[in-house]
Amino acid sequence: MSTAPSGSTSTSVPSTTSTSGSASSSPCVTWVTRRRTPRSTVRIPRNGRGSSSARCTARSGASASRADSSFFMRIPILVLSLGLAVPAAAPSLLSAAPGNPAPDSPPVNATGEAVAAAEGLIRRVLPGHADAFACEVIPAEDGRDVFEYEALPGGRVVLRGNHGVALAVAFNQYLRREVHRNYDWQAVEPLLLAGPLPAPAAKVRGTCGAAERFFLNYCTFGYTTPWWGWNEWQRFIDWMAMNGINRPLLQCGQEAVWLRVWQSYGLGEDEIRAFFSGPAHLPWHRMANLDRWGGPLPRSYIDGQQALQRQILGRVRALGMKAILSGFAGHVPPELARVRPQAKLTRIGAKWGGMDPKYATTYLDPTDPLFPEIQQRFLRAQTELYGTDHLYAADSFNEMLPPSWDLDYLRKVSRAIFDGMVAVDADARWYQMAWTYYYQRKHWTQGGRLEAFLNAVPTGRLVMLDYVCEEVEFYPLTENFYGQPFIWNYLGNFGGNTHLAAPQRKVAQRIPHALERPNCIGVGSTLEGINVNPGIFELVLEQPWRPGATIDVDAWVRDYAAQRAGGADPAVEELWRAVAAKVLVDDTKVIGRHASIFQTKPPLKGPGPDSRIEKQTRIDYHPEDLVTALAAAWQASPAARQTDGYRYDVVNFTRQALTNRAKAVYDEAVAAYGRKDVAAFRRAAATFLALGRDLDELLATRHEFLLGPWLAQARRWGKDAAEADYYEVAAREIITAWHVPGGGLEDYACRQYNGLMRDYYLPRWEKFFALCTAALENGTAFPQAEFSAWANAASARWIHAHGEGYATRPSGDPVATAERLYRRHLAPPSSGSQ
Repeated sequence: MSTAPSGSTSTSVPSTTSTSGSASSSPCVTWVTRRRTPRSTVRIPRNGRGSSSARCTARSGASASRADSSFFMRIPILVLSLGLAVPAAAPSLLSAAPGNPAPDSPPVNATGEAVAAAEGLIRRVLPGHADAFACEVIPAEDGRDVFEYEALPGGRVVLRGNHGVALAVAFNQYLRREVHRNYDWQAVEPLLLAGPLPAPAAKVRGTCGAAERFFLNYCTFGYTTPWWGWNEWQRFIDWMAMNGINRPLLQCGQEAVWLRVWQSYGLGEDEIRAFFSGPAHLPWHRMANLDRWGGPLPRSYIDGQQALQRQILGRVRALGMKAILSGFAGHVPPELARVRPQAKLTRIGAKWGGMDPKYATTYLDPTDPLFPEIQQRFLRAQTELYGTDHLYAADSFNEMLPPSWDLDYLRKVSRAIFDGMVAVDADARWYQMAWTYYYQRKHWTQGGRLEAFLNAVPTGRLVMLDYVCEEVEFYPLTENFYGQPFIWNYLGNFGGNTHLAAPQRKVAQRIPHALERPNCIGVGSTLEGINVNPGIFELVLEQPWRPGATIDVDAWVRDYAAQRAGGADPAVEELWRAVAAKVLVDDTKVIGRHASIFQTKPPLKGPGPDSRIEKQTRIDYHPEDLVTALAAAWQASPAARQTDGYRYDVVNFTRQALTNRAKAVYDEAVAAYGRKDVAAFRRAAATFLALGRDLDELLATRHEFLLGPWLAQARRWGKDAAEADYYEVAAREIITAWHVPGGGLEDYACRQYNGLMRDYYLPRWEKFFALCTAALENGTAFPQAEFSAWANAASARWIHAHGEGYATRPSGDPVATAERLYRRHLAPPSSGSQ
C-alpha cells in the first residue's frame, strides 16, 4: 500500500472505538469553579500575566546565552490559580441529552498513554530538554479540563493535566510565561534553547471554560493540507494540542472509504475515481459542490491519504483529542442510477462557483430507503478503517438551495442524516457548519425553515459550528440555534489569503459573551487556510482558559511581544502595541475584502472607478499607522533580531505596508489616466511594478511566503514524473484560477508568495499598464477584450507549466531586507532611503 510522503514510520490507528479521553460536552455556564484560596495561594490578575521575569534566550540554529542555573535555588514556590469563579446556571437541556460524552479525564489504563504522548510532544518541540519535565495525569476539576505546572526540588518542572491535551497546554503555558517563547504553527524546526530552563516562581493552574475546542474547516484540506505528509501533520498536531484543541475536523482518507462503499453497490473503480475531483478540490466535492473537476483521482493519492489518516488519528487520540470524521449527507455518483434505477436522484449545484453545469452534483432524496442504507455502509466502512470517536460531520446544501422548502421535507433531510448515524453508532453526534445558513440567510431564516431542520434532531445530538463570528454571530439571529448546542468560531481568512487582519478586541469581547449562553459548548476556528496571522488564533484559543473573564488585550499583546522577542524588549513591545492598537482593528473584514492590489486582477474596463477592486482591497485602518509602527522595529535588540518570531513579524508587517503603498500608487495611476497625463501615469506604473519586485524579494526571505514548498509538496505525492506533473498543476490552479481562468472563483485563494508574485501577478499588471499607456498615447479606448483574452491565456500557461524551479528554502536576511525596503519606499524623507 502507498504511504503518505514523510520519511517517517507509520503509526497504526485502532479499528475499535477510542475512549481515551476528550473534553466534557457539559454546557459551559453550568460549570462552577470552587474558590480555593489556601494561605500559600495568590491569584493572578484576570489578564493572566505570569509573574516570572526569567528569560531564556532562544536560538534558531544559532548559539544562545545561558541562564543562571542558581536561579532554581532562589525561588520561593507560590501557587497561582487561573480559575475564576463563575456563577452557576440552571441545568441546560444538554445536561440530560443522550449521547453527550463523559468528562475528559481518561480512564486509568489511558493515563500512561497520555503521559507518553505528552513526553513525545515535548521531545519534538523542545529537543534536548525532555529530562527537564515530569508529566502527571490529574482529575478534571468539576468537569472542566485543567492544567498546572510548578517547579520540583532538584530543578525539574512538573506538568499536570487531566489528559494529553491538557498536559500539552501546561507545557505551552510554561513556554509562554516562563521562557517567553511560543511555538508557531508555521514552524519548520523545533525550538532550540540553550542553557537550563527557568524554574517557575509559583505553581500555575488553569481550568477551561469551554468543553470543546474545535479546529479546521473542510476548505483547509484544499487550501493548506492537500499535499502535507506526516512531518507536516505531526508538527501541526503538536501545535493543536499545545493550544488546547480537542475537536479537530479530520478529512484525510475519506475517498478510501467511499471507494469501498460505491464498489459494494457495483460501481467500478475507474468510474468512482472519475467521480472524485482532483486532490486540491476534494473539499468541494465532499461538500457536494462539484464532481469530476481535476479527476480522476489517482489511486496512489487515495491509498496514501488512507495511510496518513491512520497516522493522524493514532496521534490525536493518544493525546486525548476526539476526531470529527465524516458522515453521509446525500451526495452520490450519478452512475448510481445504473445499478439502482429506482433511486430518487436530483441534479443540484449547476453553475456553482461559475463552473460548467457538467460538473454539477447528484443528490439522493432523503425519503429514499437507499439514503439510510448508504449512511450505514459508509459509517461501518469508515469505522473499520479508522475507528470512531462518535463524532461525524455532514453538511447539507453547502451554498446551494435544497430541492424543496417544505418544512416537512427539511425535517426529513436532517432526520434521515441523523437516523442513519445512530443506526450504526448509538452515541453518534452530528457536527454541521452554519455557513450555508448564514450565506443563504434570506431563505433559511424565514418561515421556520432552519428551526424545522435543526429541531428534527434530538436536542444535544447536533452541534452547530457558528462559522464567522468575528463578523456576524449567527446564534443571536437563530434563537441560539433553536436550542441545539453550538461552538463559537473565528474564521480569519478565506482561501488562505495573506491579508494582515486580526480584530483582537472584538474577539476577546465576543467569546466570553457567547460562552454565557446555556447551549454554547465551545470555542474554535473554521479558518480556511493556515499560516496566516498566527497571533489571533492563539488569542482565540487561550480565551477559554480564562473562564468568566475577558482577556485584557493590551496585556496579552505585551506578553505576546515578549514571546516573539524571546523576552521583554521595549522596541518589539512598542511595535506590537502600535500594530494591535491601530492596525488590527475591529473593523477588519474578511468577507469580500481579502486581497491586496497586487493579487487583484486588473480592471477589465481599464483604469477608473472599479467597485470590485475597491471592495476587495479596502484598507480598514490608516496605512501610515502601520508605517509608523514599523519605525520601532529597527530599534530591537540584537538578541530579539535573532528570534524567529520577530523575524517573521517584521517581514509580515513590512510586506503589508509595501502592499498598502502600492494601492496608493495604483490610485495615483488611475487619476493620471483619467486626466490623460501620460508622464504621470508612466511614473506611477513604474513605481507600482518596482514595489512588486521588491516585495517578491522580501517574500523570499521567509519560508512562510515561498511558492516553492507548496509545489514541491504536491510533486512529492507523484509515484512517477507524469503524476507529479498532475499534482503540480492542481497545486498551481487552486491558488490562482481555482478552476477556469476568468471564472467566478479566480484569485479567491490568492496569496503573497515569492515566485507567484514575480511570475503570475506582476506580468498581469505589466501587460495592463502597457495597454493603458498605448491607449493614452494613441487616444484610444482601453482594449478590454484583448487584455481579458491575454490574461486568461497567461493564467492557463502558468498553471500548466511544471518543473520550473521555485525556491524551497528562504534566501537573504529578512530583517536587513525589510529595513532596506522600508527606508526605500516607506520611511519619511528625514529617515533616509536606499
